[in-house]
Amino acid sequence: MARARKMDLLLLVTIQFIFGTGWTAIKYPQSQMGPITLNVWTLGLSVIVLLPFVYREWKQTGQFNSRKLAGLDYWNYAMMGVVGLAGMTMLYNWGAGRSLASNGALISMTVPIFTAIIAVFLLAEKMTVARGISLVIALVGVMFISQKEWGEADFFGSYLFGSVLLVGGAVCNAIYVVYSKRLLDIASPVILLFWSQVLGFLASIPFLIFEDFTTSVFDYNWKTWLSLVYLGAIYFATAMIIFYRILIRLDASQIMVSNYLQPFFGVVAAVILLSEKITFSMIAGGLLVIGATVLATFEDSWRASRSKAKDELAGEPETK
Repeated sequence: MARARKMDLLLLVTIQFIFGTGWTAIKYPQSQMGPITLNVWTLGLSVIVLLPFVYREWKQTGQFNSRKLAGLDYWNYAMMGVVGLAGMTMLYNWGAGRSLASNGALISMTVPIFTAIIAVFLLAEKMTVARGISLVIALVGVMFISQKEWGEADFFGSYLFGSVLLVGGAVCNAIYVVYSKRLLDIASPVILLFWSQVLGFLASIPFLIFEDFTTSVFDYNWKTWLSLVYLGAIYFATAMIIFYRILIRLDASQIMVSNYLQPFFGVVAAVILLSEKITFSMIAGGLLVIGATVLATFEDSWRASRSKAKDELAGEPETK
């Protein structure tokens, strides 16, 4: 088991900051396009951004995978790209348009839990006591941060269908992470991300028939284009490459606790950009989430250090 490095924590914080701010970029363009159109645009741009990096790796290695693909590998790719990525992004986009923003923020809390459960069965990962505690601490922290959302949430009635879509998106999100972890044994982060985006892009195209194209591409304003570029180049490409480079060494359930940093960054952004007031409960919740992230990330490192210290102590000769 590879142990976490100090840089991993900084990278996880950076990734979650990008993901947290990305919700605004996802929400804004939907005033000019449907959720499937947005999906096709962002994944298509991501594929284009990744092409030079894929070409460089192909020139260096002469292959896309470390070995010839077997039947199970194709299944894993399909689960990751079609069910995981395409399912996640489309269900999230559809659900966001049919439910409350507060519902989406709260339902997204279930992603690390779904990931931990699926990883136990498909990756044989261990749900250690420390990881279980970190999940509980992070959940409590997010509840403190999201008091406003809890008051506004309404998962039933007219929002029930949207809430079901968002839960489905959370499950697909977990599937995407777990199957990505499986495939990192045979593919580099860049190559794996490229094929997942290609599969997600192709799987999204047939669903365009359900959308009414009332707005021309030439009518998109500069904020819409900026959002699309941000999602394609930063959100779905750069941030995901960094995420994969950490996932290749650490457990999926271990690093997904950092997802709970997203609402924390949302609060920080609201305080800075919208002059909203920060409360004691928000500060306490943020500290709990940060502490849980540190615990989940470095649990293996601390346990290995303690074990090494005990072995060294046991190996010392007795002194008279």
